[in-house]
Amino acid sequence: MEKKLSDVVSKNRAEEFPDDLWGQYVLPLEYEAANLHKLTKGAVIEGGRGSGKTMFLKYHCHETMFSQLRTKLPDDITNHIGIYWKPDTSFTQMIRDEWLDETWSSAFNTYASLCVIIELCKLCNSIATSNLSNQRIKDGIKKVKIPKVLAEDINVEHIELIRLESEIKSCLYRLTNWINLPNTKHPPYNLALKPVISLVSDAIRSVDEALKDTTFHILIDEFENLSFDQQKIINTYLKHSEKSLIFSIAYKKNAKVSNETLSQEKIVDRNDFRRIDLESIYLNDLNPKSYEVLAAEILALKLFEANCSSSSENDEIIQNYSNPDFLAIRKDTTYQNRLKHSVKSLFESMNLTEVSKLILSDKVLLNKLKTTLILEGLKKHKDHSFSELDFIDANYPEASIVNGAILNRSSTDLVTLKKDFENYKSGSNDTPYKGWISNNLYGVILYIYNTLPQRECPLYVGFNQFILMSRGNLRHFLELCYQTFIRAEVQSEFTESSSAINVDIQGKATKATSTAQLEKIEELGSNGIHLKRLAKRLGSLFSLSQKRKSQSESEVNHFTIALSDISLLNDDTKKLLNEALVWSVLFQARGTKAKSNNDIEMIDYILHPVLSCHFGISPRKKRKLKFNVEQIETICYGKESDFSDLKNKFNKQWGLDSKKSEDNESNNKNGQYSLL
Repeated sequence: MEKKLSDVVSKNRAEEFPDDLWGQYVLPLEYEAANLHKLTKGAVIEGGRGSGKTMFLKYHCHETMFSQLRTKLPDDITNHIGIYWKPDTSFTQMIRDEWLDETWSSAFNTYASLCVIIELCKLCNSIATSNLSNQRIKDGIKKVKIPKVLAEDINVEHIELIRLESEIKSCLYRLTNWINLPNTKHPPYNLALKPVISLVSDAIRSVDEALKDTTFHILIDEFENLSFDQQKIINTYLKHSEKSLIFSIAYKKNAKVSNETLSQEKIVDRNDFRRIDLESIYLNDLNPKSYEVLAAEILALKLFEANCSSSSENDEIIQNYSNPDFLAIRKDTTYQNRLKHSVKSLFESMNLTEVSKLILSDKVLLNKLKTTLILEGLKKHKDHSFSELDFIDANYPEASIVNGAILNRSSTDLVTLKKDFENYKSGSNDTPYKGWISNNLYGVILYIYNTLPQRECPLYVGFNQFILMSRGNLRHFLELCYQTFIRAEVQSEFTESSSAINVDIQGKATKATSTAQLEKIEELGSNGIHLKRLAKRLGSLFSLSQKRKSQSESEVNHFTIALSDISLLNDDTKKLLNEALVWSVLFQARGTKAKSNNDIEMIDYILHPVLSCHFGISPRKKRKLKFNVEQIETICYGKESDFSDLKNKFNKQWGLDSKKSEDNESNNKNGQYSLL
């Protein structure tokens, strides 16, 4: 029985997958630059929310390494073994001196030790049941016993590790009970993480000569959720990693974490660890198509799982996306083009020329172009005899649409514009239309569709737009696909299924995803409510800018601030902006220098493009607003009345009717929610 497309893309979090990810994890094409198995020192792995950090870590750990699905294991598979540990942050927040006094450090070390021992027990099972060719190791690993001294310390039988998992879990249970209610001065056990791992790993190494030089690599996820004091303990282990035992940490990009250790030393980049930025691997400026290929491969794998693969030519490669041996084949341009063509064919899409033709052929859309732009623009100019038909020609839809914006500019001379329009239609290259179309067409199309919230804007649909709107966030990409597929499946009950999902279905899915992601911001971290308000306020300002009929500054979707001004922001505002970066509500980029102001260096903050459809703004990074310190502080934490005053200021600056803007905003919101 075939699975539904919506079912196979519904899982978009690592927690929904098994620990064994072989065949389900798609290696990034530039994987070798981040291969944890080749490290001789610890690593700091960072990436934004939804960038795949946890999946990346688990790929390097024993469940996936020794997967039973992996029929042929490399000869050097036992050289470097990963052990995954994600602290239970709802529990570790209790392990601090305010609750446990001076015993908190012992309790934390013991908690970490028991968690890692459980993983080492599982490791023995992973190796024993694997397809490892060395039978001596597989047989010997079943006989490895917990070191006697350790068994005595935690009061368990001196038996084989492979049979000990449930006993260690019982120890962990007793420890957690004590932490919840510390009715004795000291915890029931007292373990130190590094010596414990060394004891157990030495026992495992003794199984066979092939394991003598094995590196055990402890990968600690969600490091940012530990307290600074707990982070110091882990940093100490990271700094003093050695060939036999390496510690690495992973956390959200831009998170505020400690680099201190238990001594006066600090962990230092390059000296003590390698920094791996996951997003830079597939959001690579040197290879801008990396993320597009990765997303296409992830979707192709999902289609294969659902038996919906349209090309058996790629099947062998798809089944080996987890296999490093297939990286070279996957970099072949012929394969990549074939793959992208296959997944793009699932989604109808329209380029700007096609959307322009649609607007001029659709009575409702054409009427909006005429009444809200061209006729309104003509009213701004006195003493003329032109009509809207003088600036619309169905044979030249892009230029006709752009005329709607040009007519609304006070600097426009109608006679000159009409002459340029006629010259453009006659094939002349000596007109401003090429630049106008390039700079303004996208924005004018958005303007027209924003006046009709019940219509789906084609600028938000298609595989390429899903790539643009998800911006390296694989979770967002899969959610866009899920919302699209589930609506297509419902639709197919009433209409004959087609090879590509139509624009209308995709548009509804994009709106639903965009609005849902905005609502979910409230759940992010301790400042979720303020982050959501920040996103809504920025979105409303960018949406306001998009309402300018002249589109003189179209496609505004980010803001900039002078680098020197950032230090002048109050602490709460700086903290909120950083939280927005941590949770990928905003992205930061180096801005262009302000030429008119002594080349002051600027920092750009970009609203995540997945929110663009909700606000009716462009997902492309094009133009920005410049805010001063006072304006940013108002947007972040200002009262509603202060923010309303700021909006009114921009209303006046852009020549907008504030009452109409409020009405349009209300209509857009109602229109969006009515489609969910």
